[in-house]
Amino acid sequence: MDIDWRNRRWSTAPPTLTRLPQARGLAVLAGSRTAAFDKLLSQAMEDGLVEMFRVPSARSPRDIPLPASLIVQFDDEAGLMQWATELGAEYSSCFALQGAALLPPLALEVRSSAPEFRQPLEEYHLDRREYRPASRPLRDGLYRLKQREGKRVCQVLRKGEWYETSHEEGVYSILESQNPNADVLRWMPERDCGRERFGTLYVDWGFPLPDLHRRVAVMCSGLAPRINVHAENLAYDNVPKAVAQKIAYSLGQHLGDNDE
Repeated sequence: MDIDWRNRRWSTAPPTLTRLPQARGLAVLAGSRTAAFDKLLSQAMEDGLVEMFRVPSARSPRDIPLPASLIVQFDDEAGLMQWATELGAEYSSCFALQGAALLPPLALEVRSSAPEFRQPLEEYHLDRREYRPASRPLRDGLYRLKQREGKRVCQVLRKGEWYETSHEEGVYSILESQNPNADVLRWMPERDCGRERFGTLYVDWGFPLPDLHRRVAVMCSGLAPRINVHAENLAYDNVPKAVAQKIAYSLGQHLGDNDE
């Protein structure tokens, strides 16, 4: 779900059925789940039209609970497409591969005005992975400020020009310029025979993937990323190496090898 700030409401994508990349006949049902749609889905399962599994995401009791992932098992794609039509869901052959091919290179394009003088301002520190109060912008970097309507926004200062950005894109923008050799994205292949091109994408804490990149990574498995507290990273499973490379390239990063 997303927040539509302009219209002050929540928004979500329509129900969509999409195959998981090379997951041996598995697809995931994503998007909105209205009461009417849930009723149709329950009826389809009772009629035996499809075999579906509700897979919970492991989370700490302190975290916001996530809805279960709806994983569908299928025999042929034609039957999967027909079932999606009968259910009233959109069908996408494989969103993870399609989305990865469309990831744009990271760029600061939308100009913005400078923050108002003496208004509260925070600067993001890469080493501490947090925002800290700043009396005024003294150098290029990522800044956060609060607008008059109360919404917090992020802006990047680069060579005297201000640009609108999201927090996630802003972090990678300054990482690319301040520490081009940073190793915050890593990939490790699976050990099963024949699965060497698939593996786990690790993303260090403090460097969250932007929305589209995160959705591509999640839709490789249909599951939320695993949280590794000790290693301080998130782990996205079943990610093809080609997809991981496109995510890293789009963010101006080098894809390292995980040494765990």
